[in-house]
Amino acid sequence: MATKPTKPAAPAAKDEAPAAAPPKSKKMLIIIIVLLLLGIAGGAGWFFSKGSAPEGEHAEAAKEEPHLEAKFVPLGENFTVNLQREEGDQYLQAGITLKILQPELEEKIKATMPEIRSKLLFLLSGKYPSELQTAEGKKKLIAEIIAETDAVLGLGTAPAAPAAHTAAPAHETGHEAAASGAASAPVAAHAVAADKPKTTGVVDVLFTSFIIQ
Repeated sequence: MATKPTKPAAPAAKDEAPAAAPPKSKKMLIIIIVLLLLGIAGGAGWFFSKGSAPEGEHAEAAKEEPHLEAKFVPLGENFTVNLQREEGDQYLQAGITLKILQPELEEKIKATMPEIRSKLLFLLSGKYPSELQTAEGKKKLIAEIIAETDAVLGLGTAPAAPAAHTAAPAHETGHEAAASGAASAPVAAHAVAADKPKTTGVVDVLFTSFIIQ
């Protein structure tokens, strides 16, 4: 009995078609992985470069800012001057020490000491007792001493002459320590507040004694 011939070739062709797809899929997968790795590597490089920039900037800033060590230069013996009259004859006795941050200024201050003392004697003798008996008055005096000294050192200009002083009523000006006849206190005075701390010239003035009699 005769049998009909089968056609095996057709199914074989269908089976071979999917077998050709894997090489393309693998190639695309490799490309995607490579692109992902490149993206990750680029992002990491950007992150580390940006993250390390501030540290480098801080390191450069630290190198540019030298360490400043304070030095204190006394202006010799105490200043003793007659003050302007308000209720009678009164005088001021003050010990003055200058604070500097530039070591080389110490020798310059010592070399110009006579001129500095002369300028400060004129400054102090032009004051009224009532001007110097308040904290604000002492702060103003400190600023004027700094300006006068810097001018002698060639680091600034001397302050303009103060306006004429109007004497206060007697009950407002006679409040120094009357019982002992002296207003005395060692004062470690601070420089007048500024937007940026002063680092050149005289940066502060300290009174080692301050007596009005």
